[in-house]
Order: sequence, then C-alpha cells, then structure tokens
Amino acid sequence: MYSPKVRTRLRRGVAIVSLSIAVGVSVAWQGGALTWLENRSSDLRARASTDPSRASRDIVIVDIDNASFRVLTDKLGRWPWTRRVWTELVRYLNPGKPRLIVFDVFFSGQEPEADPGFAGVIRAAGNVVLPFTFVSGHIDGMDAAIFTPPEMARMRLDGSTPGETLRRDAWSLNQPNPELAAAMKSTGVALWTPDPDGMTRRLPLVIGYEDKPWATVWLAAALRMKPAQTASFSASEFSAGSLHMPVDSLGRFVLRWHGDTLNSYKRVPLWEMICSIYPTQCDATVTRHPATEFAGKLVFVGASAAGSYEVRPTPVSETAPGVFVLATALDNVLAGQAVRIAPGWIALLLIVAMTAIPALAILQWRSILAPAAVTLLLLAGYGALCFLAYRWDYWLPMAAPMLAAAISLSGNTGWRYLTVDRELARTRGTLERYVSPQLVREVMDKLDTIRFDGEKRVLTILFSDVRSFTTLTEKSDPVELLTQLNEYLEAMTEIIFRYDGIVDKFIGDGIMAHWGAFTPDRPNAQLAARASLDMMDTLAVLNQKWVARGRPPLDIGVGLNTGEVIFGNVGTGKKVDFTAIGDGVNLAARLESANKEYHSHIILSAATLAELGSQAQVRPLGSIVVKGKTVGVEIYELLGLQGGPVHPPTRITPKEAIR
Repeated sequence: MYSPKVRTRLRRGVAIVSLSIAVGVSVAWQGGALTWLENRSSDLRARASTDPSRASRDIVIVDIDNASFRVLTDKLGRWPWTRRVWTELVRYLNPGKPRLIVFDVFFSGQEPEADPGFAGVIRAAGNVVLPFTFVSGHIDGMDAAIFTPPEMARMRLDGSTPGETLRRDAWSLNQPNPELAAAMKSTGVALWTPDPDGMTRRLPLVIGYEDKPWATVWLAAALRMKPAQTASFSASEFSAGSLHMPVDSLGRFVLRWHGDTLNSYKRVPLWEMICSIYPTQCDATVTRHPATEFAGKLVFVGASAAGSYEVRPTPVSETAPGVFVLATALDNVLAGQAVRIAPGWIALLLIVAMTAIPALAILQWRSILAPAAVTLLLLAGYGALCFLAYRWDYWLPMAAPMLAAAISLSGNTGWRYLTVDRELARTRGTLERYVSPQLVREVMDKLDTIRFDGEKRVLTILFSDVRSFTTLTEKSDPVELLTQLNEYLEAMTEIIFRYDGIVDKFIGDGIMAHWGAFTPDRPNAQLAARASLDMMDTLAVLNQKWVARGRPPLDIGVGLNTGEVIFGNVGTGKKVDFTAIGDGVNLAARLESANKEYHSHIILSAATLAELGSQAQVRPLGSIVVKGKTVGVEIYELLGLQGGPVHPPTRITPKEAIR
C-alpha cells in the first residue's frame, strides 16, 4: 500500500495521535468535563428502556391532581390544607389494611384542632410513614437534638456515611411536630440533590448529619417491610439484611424508571377518595374506591398538581411530581432494581479500544470511505450495546468512548492527509506529468493487484518523430529551437494524456507511447488512432503560430502497431527501465520511419486496422518486410476515423518494401 518508510511514518504518527486522543478523552472523563453529555445519553437510554410491567403492582398513589387541588382549594382554602383531610383519609384506608401509607407531605407545624385526631389515626394504623427534611440555614424552633430518626437509631451502620455530611450550623431539621412524631411508626429524610442540570437521576440511601446516619424515607419505608439490624456501604453496593443496592462512590443509586408519571403506578385522584369517604356528597358518576381496594398495598399520598410546586424533572418526564420519584425509589429499593454503573477502569479500557479501532482501520485501508464505514458501524454497534445493557440495569459509559472513536477517525485522517496523502498527492502530481491523470488514478486505485515484473500484454504502440530535425539544428538558434521543441513535446504529450495513453519515453525529438497496459478492456487502438490524428491537427495550428513568429515549421511522422509485447521492469541492479519491448515495438518504430519513404504522416499496421474496423478511413500502402523478418506486413496510411476530419492522402507512389 505504501513504501516501508512512509508506512513507518504513518504508523508512528497514528500511534502518537491515538495515544493523545485516548489520554485527552480519559482526562476529560475523569475530570467531569463529559458528565453532562454522559447524563444526557443516559436519559435517552432510560426513556428507551422503560418497562411498566416491571413496576410493582402493589404501589398505589393517592394523587392530589389538578382537579383535586382546584376543588379542595375552593372548599378548604390555600395549601396546605387542614390535617382533618388526612385524618379522614387514613381512617378510611386503615380498615382495608394497606401495608404502608407513605406521605409526601410535611407536617412540621401545629394545628391544635386537628393534630390529636390525626395522631390518633396514625397510632391506630401503625403503618404510617411521615417524612422530614433538612433546610438550608438556621430556623428558629427547629432543633435536631430533640428528634432521632427511628429506623437508623435501631440499626447500626458499619463504617462511615458516604457522600457529603450536612453540618448543623448550615442545615436545620424540618421535622414532624412532636405529637405526630410520637404517633408514627417510621420516618425518613425526603431530601436529595439533583444533578447540576437540575435532573433527578440518583438518590441517596443515607444522609449524614452531625456525623450520624439518617435514613431516607424510601429506605425507612423499605426497612419497615424488610427489617435489618445492620447496614454497610462498600465501594459499589449498599447492604442491609436482605436489601442490596448498587451505589456510586457517594452512596447514591441510579433510579430504574419503569415509565412516565402516567403509566408506572396506579393513581387514584384524591377527589375520588373524598367521594369514596363521603359518597352522598358526590355525583353517582364519580368512581368510588372501597378500602379493600388498598389491601396489602403500599399507598403513597402526594401531589402532582401544578399549584403544589412539586415538579421534579426526571429523565422520563420534565414535570414529574415528587411523589412519583418517592414511589419509584421505594420500588427500586425493595426489588434491588437500581442501575449499576460500570467501574471507572471499564470506561478507560473502552476509551482506548474505541480510539484504536478507527486508527487501525486507517492503517488498513487507503480509502477514507472504509475507515469511515468501520467507525460508523462501531458507533452504531456500541451505542446499541449501551442501550441493551441499560435494559439489563447496567450503565456502560457511552459519551466518552463514542467521542473518542469520532475524534480518532477525524484526527488520524487529518494526520494521514498531512503526511502520507500529501506525499502521495505530490507523487501523483509527478506521475501525471508523464502518464495521463485518468490512468494514474486507475493504477493507484489498483496498486495492490497490478504486477510490474515483465509479462506479455497486447498493446497499441505509437512512435512519432520530427522529420529533418538534424537539419533544423544546423540552421536554427539552439536556444530557440529547444524552446520550440519543448513546446511541441508538451502539446503532443497533452494529447496522448487526453486519450489515456502512457508516454513511455522521449527519444530526442521522438515520442514513444502505448495504450492498453492497464486498460485491456478499452478501445485502445481507437484511442491511439484518434490521438495520432489530433497530433497532426494540433501541429498544424502550432506551425501557423511558429511561422508568424519567424520560426521554422515542423513535420512529423507517426507509426501505430498493435501486438503482443513484453511490458514491465526491464533491467537489473541500479539501472531499471519500466517500458515495453518486443517485435511489436520494433514494428511501430519502423512504421514511423516509413513515413519518410511514403511521404505520409500516419502509418498503421494491419493488426491495428483490424482493431479499428470499418470506422477507419485508410489508404493501402502495400507491405513492408521488417529487418530480421521474412514475411511482409501490410501497412496503411490513416486518413481519418468515422465522425472526424479526413486528412488528404499522399500522392507519392509507395515503395514495395523497406529494408
């Protein structure tokens, strides 16, 4: 494909470029510069891999939707409403024996008229989970010292709490009021930090506050279902009894979304629950929900209404309510369905591999199309693998490896252009000074299959020579004559190139060219004949210009023969010539010389005429016997080709033979 020197230079450059790309992308990945792009790619995978059938059928959301919010706000005033609403809701649900009732509503303040009743139904139910949270800054009346999270108080956490620990001087506790706190059986922190782009993708399991572990509300609820005495974090997993969750280095788990807010879990509008509690106050067409409908269910109570300010952007919904996030979190914890993030070393290995494959393709193929196709297939295949792995709850790094592959293709292609391809372009430009550009392209495209050692091929050979050139040198100024000769040779060479011929060599003022060396399937004899006629017409134009300048006109003869010759490298050692030799070449040279005897301009052999067929307009000249041969060869003067101008025949009677 390339010379050893050029190939070594290409390999060295591609290795350096690829290493630089791999290191650069790895540093950017480790430094977090590509986190936003990776997160966006994970959002696409999260949406593509949702499967509502995997969501727990035991989770039911009592939803304060827009209709419920509007109607109850008209009746009860602005949010938050009186706790009598929740008192009646818990009292109604309790006989149905739901397993848990989890509120996504904070009850930190006091409502003396309603709190005793609400506390009473919470105590009687024995399955109500109320959340608490931390708020930034110090708030009077909030003191964490008077409140101990029940679940973590009974469970020992082996080791430290991963992630950031909240300080008491910067965060205050927003807890349920003491009366409700004493009545509930479980509680937990409803606090999480979204990613920098505001999207909720990860949730903590435990939050550190004042050097103590505080369970999140979804973990607290799960521990009510599956109690554990101890818990621990490893580098990639959280364990608490039968609960096992993959986590990142900060102790967070990546949520496994089963669908959007409309189709993940069963939702019951709060308004329909109110109508179920007070059936006589609602129209008969409103759906009723008996308490038995919630038997053994995990009931979440929260708001999706626009006026509740509970919107939490997630990968599956830009306007997901907080209660939907909580329900998904508890579902994940109970089922251990969180998405496991691939270790960092896998990302680095993939970056190196994705950088190397396009680089190897560039070394393998000369055409840019093949490496580009390989890279596109690589990107498509790896992207599909990332989506498929996400369905199996595994997060493969997608952005950095795919970016590395794309940069590798462009960077190494650029390097090849700056080195090998530029050198190749210079080589091609040099070749095109001697061989037609069309043939240069064809030869270089088939460089791997073309043989250059001597072999027999059928070529059409052209010889041309300037008549009486020796006489001209004696009468003309050498500098002016050389200028005129170069102008002539340049014009004739251009014509040969135009008809896809190969200029084999210049022999003083003569030219040897041939057709068919690399194009055996083309009408080579016809191309050579047309080139010969065009040479005569062009010479006539040049002569007019030279005569006008006071220079002597030139006259040439052309010989054409088609036959089998030996074509390839001829010679050994330091002197090697790439040419054609054989009787077919000798005959073409003798035909060119015969023009002097016949006072003609273009003589072709019977073999060439056979290739041209009836389209050639010729005048028979008889036969000649070539030196060293005993059998004569029929020759013809070429006057023209069908569709082109006709040159007038000579009036000189040819000799019968030339020896």
